Amino acid sequence: MSNLTILSVAYKPRIELVDRLIENFASKYPILIINNSLEKLNDDLYHRKNVEIIDNELNLGNGAGINLGLKKIKTKYALYLDFDSFIDTENFRKLDNYVKKLKDFAVLIPNSTGKKQYTEPYKTWKSEGSIMLFNLEIIRDKILFDEKYFLYFEETDFFFNCLKKNLDVFFLPDVAILHSQGSSSVEDVKIENLRTWHYSWSQFYFYKKNFGTYYAYSKCFPFFFKDIIMLIAYTLTFKSKLFKFRFYRISGFLNSLIGLRSWKRIK
Repeated sequence: MSNLTILSVAYKPRIELVDRLIENFASKYPILIINNSLEKLNDDLYHRKNVEIIDNELNLGNGAGINLGLKKIKTKYALYLDFDSFIDTENFRKLDNYVKKLKDFAVLIPNSTGKKQYTEPYKTWKSEGSIMLFNLEIIRDKILFDEKYFLYFEETDFFFNCLKKNLDVFFLPDVAILHSQGSSSVEDVKIENLRTWHYSWSQFYFYKKNFGTYYAYSKCFPFFFKDIIMLIAYTLTFKSKLFKFRFYRISGFLNSLIGLRSWKRIK
């Protein structure tokens, strides 16, 4: 594949995963890393050949980081990868073949599920986006990620709104990738709590924005009621870690429900 730039967004990343990304791609393609960590990455990374790192002064979220990268990239295609995702040589070749075959696509999404119910590509918005291939000639000046999302659902929202604008998003069942979900960043309980809060916030916001308030209620209130019950149970049994998980889920949902922005950050 030619005319391609590799893109990733970093937040306190595991350095071995950053190294893996660079080793896999830097010999053939330019790499752009948007650093949302609010601190420098390892110094040697800034001196790697074919690698550019932009240190953001503010962490506005994953979608905002992707937007910044897509605006800066000048090649026709941009391959976005979470640091905890991986595509091998054979499946990268398959992805390249679909670029030539489908041509006027907006986004191609490889298969991270480990399942293969279909053999041919099909249009969908119901997919996670740990690896996404963007056709910038198709999407430029037409659509960006909604920066109200800080974490989670930003790619689902993007796919959904691409299809609304008649921009083709294809899921590729036979292009297999690995995604060790949630392992991009260093292990930190504060990061885990942040993820939990934002998942609940983003889930309600996504459904309300795209399907209406009542539909969002129907999708999210069953989880909310379960979280309340489990919170009480964990309070009575002194299971503090599980209590915090439910607490942050409830807090994220309630903040989204009353229309507050996705404000939660690590202090």
